[in-house]
Amino acid sequence: MCLLDEPSEQLLKVGESLPGAALRLLRRLGIPTLSAILRSDECMPCVANASMWGSDVWTYRDAIADPEGGGFHIVRHRFDRALLSYAISVGVDFVPRKLTAVSQGDGANLLVTTAGKGMLSGRFLVDATGRAAVVSAKLGVRRKRVSDQVAVVGWFRHGDKDFDNTTRVKGIEDGWWYTARLPQGLRVAAFHGLSGKVSRLKKQPERFVECANDAHFLPNTLSLDHLAQPLKIVDASVGMCERVAGTAWLSVGDAALSFDPLSSQGIFFALYSGIRGGEALIQCLAYPVSIQRALSEYRMKVQRVFESNQLARRLFYESERRFSDSAYWKAQQEKWHESM
Repeated sequence: MCLLDEPSEQLLKVGESLPGAALRLLRRLGIPTLSAILRSDECMPCVANASMWGSDVWTYRDAIADPEGGGFHIVRHRFDRALLSYAISVGVDFVPRKLTAVSQGDGANLLVTTAGKGMLSGRFLVDATGRAAVVSAKLGVRRKRVSDQVAVVGWFRHGDKDFDNTTRVKGIEDGWWYTARLPQGLRVAAFHGLSGKVSRLKKQPERFVECANDAHFLPNTLSLDHLAQPLKIVDASVGMCERVAGTAWLSVGDAALSFDPLSSQGIFFALYSGIRGGEALIQCLAYPVSIQRALSEYRMKVQRVFESNQLARRLFYESERRFSDSAYWKAQQEKWHESM
């Protein structure tokens, strides 16, 4: 088994929420506890979710009410690196190169061309390239965009008086804000909206900080002086490949299905689909006559996740009635109807 990936610059990256239920999936991979792969300064518990959504009053959901626990906030690039190290430790070959082309090789094999003109051949290829879905795109598979939303994200060094371990979400007229305290003295703050406002906030960091503080969703005020790295714009839409599996390939994680960040299910689905996709792959290799059935079952599993997530997304977005004339909220609610 070979894992192909570009070397990472190890900058801070989005995706820091790990639900408590994800621990079951990590155990399925042979990782008994989060502390087995992360240091104590790379993860911290999330004690509650606080939201001002559809109401002008904060509501709280304590972690004690969740049978799986409240989950964790992690330093995402450290978590990714820990999983890579674990994969290598159990025998996966790591090739630090960029994939540049995919083509049909001899027989049923796929031929992968990498930067530097290197070539790899295999009986099965898994697309785990995130929202870019690089492998699927090179195989001619189109991706359906279900929602129009982007986010501008900032990571800040927080002060000594910031002890808030909740996840906070607040809806406003043209989008919604999110924040969480992270390990290593960091706090992430993100605004989710349509591209126009998000782009303006990215270009004006001082305006981003001003808007964040004016929204009154933070436990403490932010300061531009404490910005840990430049603001970043990320895709925050829901998207799904029209096909998530073919005769000699399948997609997992965001490459198959990307979620609205409001769900905090990105890492969980990446682990879940990785496991289910791996099971399908093993069945395909061990029993070639059952390839189509195995891949069909995997497609149905991804489709069920998509449909369930879309129902939950509809519930949340249609519960926000305070800004019915807002272009942002109209776009989210209309897109749901188009996707189902």
